[in-house]
Formats: sequence, structure tokens, C-alpha cells
Amino acid sequence: MEPLRDRLKNLARKAGADLVGITSRERLADAPASGDPAYVLPRAHSVVSFAVALNQAAARRFVAKEDWIGHGQDRKRAVKALYTIGDRLVDLLREEGFEAVNVEINNRYRPEPGAADVTEMTGFYPDFSHRYAALAAGLGRLGWSGNLMTPAYGSLVELGSVVTSARLMPDSPLEESPCDRCLACVLSCPVEMMKGKEKDEIRAAGITDVIAAKRPNTCCWIGCSGYEGLSRDGRWSNWSPYRLGLPLPEDKDELDALCVKLQKADPQMQAAENVFNDYRAAVFDPEWFYYTVCGFCRTVCLPDRKDRLELRARLHRSGVAALRPDGMHVVAEGDTVELETPFGVRVVLRREDYENLRSREYAGEGSAARWPLDREVLAWLFRRAETDGE
Repeated sequence: MEPLRDRLKNLARKAGADLVGITSRERLADAPASGDPAYVLPRAHSVVSFAVALNQAAARRFVAKEDWIGHGQDRKRAVKALYTIGDRLVDLLREEGFEAVNVEINNRYRPEPGAADVTEMTGFYPDFSHRYAALAAGLGRLGWSGNLMTPAYGSLVELGSVVTSARLMPDSPLEESPCDRCLACVLSCPVEMMKGKEKDEIRAAGITDVIAAKRPNTCCWIGCSGYEGLSRDGRWSNWSPYRLGLPLPEDKDELDALCVKLQKADPQMQAAENVFNDYRAAVFDPEWFYYTVCGFCRTVCLPDRKDRLELRARLHRSGVAALRPDGMHVVAEGDTVELETPFGVRVVLRREDYENLRSREYAGEGSAARWPLDREVLAWLFRRAETDGE
């Protein structure tokens, strides 16, 4: 009979994995704490790591502000595939008499002292790191951004992991990193999460990858959640129409406090049902929109250096995002208006849209709003417009 490791790999590929490899708990012994698979399975011996590639054309349109929706839909497709792949691997392993856990793909973090829930977290350390498993299993290496970079797909992959008690022969890590430090990732982050040419080191599976030194994790949370999307020079943004109107604090405690304050004001984070309660249920819900406004450090990271630099340049020419009265995020063309909201952020609208808020043109107010903050901000804007007109 075919060895179990080969059956697992073949099954993963048939289920939709573009990359698959195997590593062991022993190989991950030198990794940071979130690289320990025993956290999710005490009798862990091996990890099956797998990746689903994202659509490069959709990623290009997303970064260039030609299409906001397509890349998010593609990410949802990939994450659904990862859950399906993991479930099938778990079924096979359990049929063979082994314990196995399909690790949550995202939005699951280890408890932090003093944090009642995710809105009060500042570290955001996962139960188990898919990146460290993928590095150890030979899928790729950590690029300058800290994201996994693969030779075939760059960083345009979504990752999954199955932890098991089975003892499987591990694959070897890649000897050479595909990252050439082009710095496209650094120059594509509107909140400047990465500190230019300052470096840090991450060790896992006997490999030491040199990555960019970073600001606290709450800096990335603020940018990727869309609380702030504007570049320092004000010429471009991610897909978020929201602004804080001030530079992000350099002090970690101040930055952490700001992030907690913003989360406490965010309707999504305060909802009884949100993606942090059940991420799997959300991605399999056909009505749920995979809200993505940033992640540009990964999205620009195509396999070819010329493509990365060209896409970064297109991002810098793409302009800034605004919120349309129907709920869509669009490129702000012409004059804009920036308004304070009750949610701790300012919102950007095109002036024409702002002046016509009470028009019958927008009778379906917020009809295309894809996210709770957008819906609440629009409801507030329409109430404000009605009051101003009295």
C-alpha cells in the first residue's frame, strides 16, 4: 500500500492544494511559541502544511484600485478550499487510527493576559502558525515582509495546516529564499508597518530568515482592518475610506490603546456574531462578504521582481478610496469631503456624493454596504443629511 504520507499529499492535491509538504514537531522545536503544534494537539508529532494560490489577475486589479470586490471573493474561495482540504486530511488520518486537528485558518488567537476578548488583544498570536509550518515543510521562506514567499506564487497564497499524532517523514525546508528584498512590500504599506531597511530574524526548522523589523502588531491591525488607509504623503491609500486624521503613535502603549479604542467603537467587533466567533461559518456563508481593504504587503509580492515593482508603482498612482452612498468603496475622483463619525474615524466621500446625500438617487441608501462599519456610517450620514435639511 502507498505510504500514508504520500496518500495525504495526493489527497491534498486532489482536493485543491497547489502546494503541500510535511514537517514534524521536532523540526519546529526552535520556532517561536506559535510554531508549537502541541498547543492544538498535545500528542502532536507531524504537521501537513498546504497552500492554495490566489488569482494573480484579481490581485493586480485590487492593488491598482480597478476592482475592490474580486480579490476578496477570491480569498473567500481559497479559504473555503483550505477548510475542505484540511477536513479530508483529518478524515483519512482518523480512519488510520491517528488523532488529527484541522487548524483554524485565521482569526483564532491565544488568550492574552488582561484581554477579555479579541477587542482588547494587542499581540494577536495564533493558536498555531501556518507560516512556520509552511517554512519547515518546504513550501517557501519568510520574505522581507514576514509573509511566506513561495517560488511559484510569491506570497499570493492562503495557508492551512493539519496537526496529527501520526509520525510522518518530514520534507526539507527550501535551501534558498525566493525573496530578493526588492522592498515593494515596505513601500506598499500605508501605515508603514515595516521599518524600511531595519531587520529582524525568525528561526524555525533550522532556518534563520531575515525579515524587516516591524512596528507593534496593532499597527497592522489598524491598517488591515481599515481604520486608517492613507499613506503618509496623502497621495494614495488602501481600499479603506476611513481616516484617523493623525499620524499613528510611535509609542507601543499609545498605539495599542488606540487599537483597542477603535475596536470598541467598531460595530463589527461589538456584534454578537462576527468572524472572530466562527470564521469557518462565515466563509461558507454565501451571503458573507470577505471584507478586504489592505494586505498589500502580500498582494504586491508576485514571483517576478519586475512585476512586484510595477505593481507597487501602480498602487502609488491609484489614488485614495472613498465611501459611496450605496456602500461601495470607490476611487475618490475630484474634490472630496472628510467627515468625523461617532466611530472614532473620519470618512471620505466624493463631494458630489456628499452634496446629493438627500437625493432620490440614493433612495436605496447603503444597499451595497458590505461591512457593519460601512452600514452604520452610512446610516449616520443619512440621518445627518435629513437633520441638516430640516
